[in-house]
Amino acid sequence: MNTQLKNLLVSVGMVAGISCGMGFPFPAWAQQPQPGEQHPVHPLVTAQMLLVESIALTERGLQDSSTIMKTVTDKLSKAGFTVVSSPDQPHDAVVRVKCEERQTWTGPSKLRNTSPVPISRLWKGPACHISYRHEGQSPNWSWDVRTPFEHPEEAAKDGDTADSGTFALHALQTQLAQDDFPLYLAAEWGQSDRLIRLLQQETELDRRLLILHLLGPLPSPTVLTTLQEAVKDPALALTAITALGEQGEVGIHALASILEMHSPTPQQLAAIQALGKIATHSQAPALFDQFVELLKSEDPRVQTMSARSLGQLGDRRAITPLKTLSLQAWTDPSTHPDMQALREAVSWSLWQLTPSAHSDE
Repeated sequence: MNTQLKNLLVSVGMVAGISCGMGFPFPAWAQQPQPGEQHPVHPLVTAQMLLVESIALTERGLQDSSTIMKTVTDKLSKAGFTVVSSPDQPHDAVVRVKCEERQTWTGPSKLRNTSPVPISRLWKGPACHISYRHEGQSPNWSWDVRTPFEHPEEAAKDGDTADSGTFALHALQTQLAQDDFPLYLAAEWGQSDRLIRLLQQETELDRRLLILHLLGPLPSPTVLTTLQEAVKDPALALTAITALGEQGEVGIHALASILEMHSPTPQQLAAIQALGKIATHSQAPALFDQFVELLKSEDPRVQTMSARSLGQLGDRRAITPLKTLSLQAWTDPSTHPDMQALREAVSWSLWQLTPSAHSDE
């Protein structure tokens, strides 16, 4: 299999310069341009000066939000932003934070659940809603930070206090202090340089992994180099490999180099999966031939990833080799989970590639 993997290095090197089709939906500004077009850039990609507006509401009405504002300001400052203190001062955007004892339902949006326990999307408990405004417009982006509890009265009672509103706001402030919303905001604005600086400064593993994850959809030569370097760190490798798959065809060569390993490893399997993600929208025909070759591997995990990648690639020429592998897999007496996963992957890919499988249902 090593020879086949080296062939992949050669073949993908020839197609790495082809239009960079991405493997999953990005924000509109991050979509790959058509040939001859330049990359669209988010209008806040260089934003540095921010104004913070905050409001705090409980069942008793409007409350002092100065501690909430300070927490948000401190978090943004630690991420390298400069927070101005007055609307009269020059600023690139306004970050708005609305914290409530009982969240007002505003409909679907880009929300994230920060609670350590599962909660409903129709959250009615304490929450801070974060959004931003730029040039008088409020883009369709928002962020929710929620408390671990949904019912402030019960939580306040357990905390030996009758003031559920103050208790809820204090809990929200604690959650805000722990939240990574500035990283997501930087990613929303396409600020890859800021994220890379933070990655270099960060020592906490979970936050470094998060930054790598956020860098994936941001097309940039510097990002590509950063992800390639991160692959060399065993603690970061798997996340970096996944992020490389989100870079599109420009990440193919880096991913293919991982496949030079002599025996399947988690990194190698992740690289095959990432290549399969790229293949979903790739115009690189060499990938088809290499995925078919990888079906011949003696490791069912490699076969599984390759079979699924062929289903994602959508080339109906894969039907014949997949049917051959399907016969081998289903006649193999093994009950090992890896073999079962292979059977399921082959069946899924054949279902994707065979029109009659859809019409017969």
